[in-house]
Amino acid sequence: MATKKSTKQPASKPAAKPAAKPAVKPTPAIKKGGSTKKKAAVAEVTRTTASTYVPVSHHIYHDGYSYRVRASVNGTRFSQNFSSKKKAFEFRKSILSNG
Repeated sequence: MATKKSTKQPASKPAAKPAAKPAVKPTPAIKKGGSTKKKAAVAEVTRTTASTYVPVSHHIYHDGYSYRVRASVNGTRFSQNFSSKKKAFEFRKSILSNG
């Protein structure tokens, strides 16, 4: 008669469970002699291109949002922005008629 070999595995220790993580992280110690203020992040500088003015009429230009009147009368330069075309034309008429 043949003898049966035991199929049981040798008893081993059960795997240890990982330690539970603390719910709150401990606060770092404050360094002595240093500033406690946080340094502000450097903001990126965005550059815009110069506005492009499209001529509407003599001395009146449009940049897509407002109307600019630019004129020189007797050596005095006038340059002013307006929200409407009507106001720009009225201003141009007033400065050119007085000069």
